Amino acid sequence: MKYYTISVTEQELEQLHRVYQYHVVKDDNPYLLFHASHNSIDILAYKTGKVLLQGKEITHELISIKKHLGREDYAAIGSDEVGTGDVFGPIVVCSAYVDVQDIAYLESLNVRDSKNMNDKTIAQIAPKIAKRVTHSLLILPPKKYNELATKGYNLNKIKALLHNQALIKTTSKVDHQVPVIVDQFCTPQLYFNYIKEETLIYRDIEFHTKAEQVHLSVAAASIIARYAFLVKMNEYSEKIGVPLLKGASKEVDEQIKKVVELKGQPALTYIAKLNYKNVTKQNFS
Repeated sequence: MKYYTISVTEQELEQLHRVYQYHVVKDDNPYLLFHASHNSIDILAYKTGKVLLQGKEITHELISIKKHLGREDYAAIGSDEVGTGDVFGPIVVCSAYVDVQDIAYLESLNVRDSKNMNDKTIAQIAPKIAKRVTHSLLILPPKKYNELATKGYNLNKIKALLHNQALIKTTSKVDHQVPVIVDQFCTPQLYFNYIKEETLIYRDIEFHTKAEQVHLSVAAASIIARYAFLVKMNEYSEKIGVPLLKGASKEVDEQIKKVVELKGQPALTYIAKLNYKNVTKQNFS
């Protein structure tokens, strides 16, 4: 059984409802706008704008849906980051070039936003994606992050610098101009202001919120970045002797205390972002 998730607008959802109106099957799921069955493929259209295809061979149905929606495949470079919402671990930025020839392959792996995937799935498909697509990966360890933060760099400036470096690297590996898409985390004006002192600046960028829904290159980049983040978290956990938690929850607060008890406060410099509230609110004295 194969699966693929496509994100659509409200108008596109209504359009697909009309397309499949004679193939609708009964389904009591309150979250569904409709459930259709066509060519042995189940099409589950959720009111949120997610459309899930499932069946033995979904490629033809997906091509048909994209045709109905007037979506044309094109090559692009996408850039995304992970680790910014996590107290422990690095910040990882990846930019990936996805050619038209790569799209069907990525769709067959059900490539989508890494935030909607569990770690096991990420670990299964990230190495395949990394092997297939041209990409650049930048990993900023906590120690380096803490040095930059001490110099007055805020999180968005750090992200902008990393994205710029990743884009310079990836565009230099691609011998023709393609759209470059960045998952927007600040205004374009601020982004370019953050990197104005860099020697090389990549300027021809499309900024989009939820950019992983705009092009598969962003989703592919986010999966590679997520995998690199998980590998590093594993390394730090083994070194420190504590299985470090992701995120910034109350459980993370407790874990910070545990690390300090076991290894001393200086150990945090190498595994945690020291200016995050979970760390700054602690009373270590």
